[in-house]
Amino acid sequence: MKQTDRNVIMITAGGVGARFGSSVPKQYVEMNGRKVIAYVIDACRKAQMADALLVVAHPSYHEELTREFGVEVAASGPELNVTKRNGLDYIREHAPQCEKVIVADAVRPAVESSVLDRFFRLLDDYDAVACAHKITDSLGRHGQWIVNREEYYTLSAPEAFRFPLIDSHFRADSPLTESIQQLPETSRVYLDFDVPYYDKLTYPEDLAKIQSIMSRR
Repeated sequence: MKQTDRNVIMITAGGVGARFGSSVPKQYVEMNGRKVIAYVIDACRKAQMADALLVVAHPSYHEELTREFGVEVAASGPELNVTKRNGLDYIREHAPQCEKVIVADAVRPAVESSVLDRFFRLLDDYDAVACAHKITDSLGRHGQWIVNREEYYTLSAPEAFRFPLIDSHFRADSPLTESIQQLPETSRVYLDFDVPYYDKLTYPEDLAKIQSIMSRR
């Protein structure tokens, strides 16, 4: 990472994968002979608009990541928001001219470089960009008999921000799970409903599903 880098992709890779039941965190589990995180790193490197790539991971994996993938690393924290805050701090220190940042998830290996480039371009006109998805199942709510699912949507990684804005507002101790929700309500946010849902590797059975999706590309 250089002082003059303006577009940075940050991969959050600090999860321990407790629900996955593996001896290693799920981002390091192999899928078709390669670590899951390798697919994410490949997609980020193919993004033509990215100047730099940072992986925020547990220090015990730093040597492996730098040796195997040659990536720049920063230390993750015990929770996702701490990991994100650590990464933002690292970028501010090492790339003080950073204007745009995309936050990718190490356990969503189907992410595509074309989407990352599109998000960088969208940040020319917006403060933040998020992957949004319509709810296709019936939706219920305790204490309310009828719920209109058209009023709701889900959010997922990757997410993109004008760096100075997210850097100044993001708090590691926030209970919010979506980074965009930490921005001022007046922020110009683009919800991209055209991004395919990049399945998150959570349980062992997710591996086969993600493999099938990627094999059809």
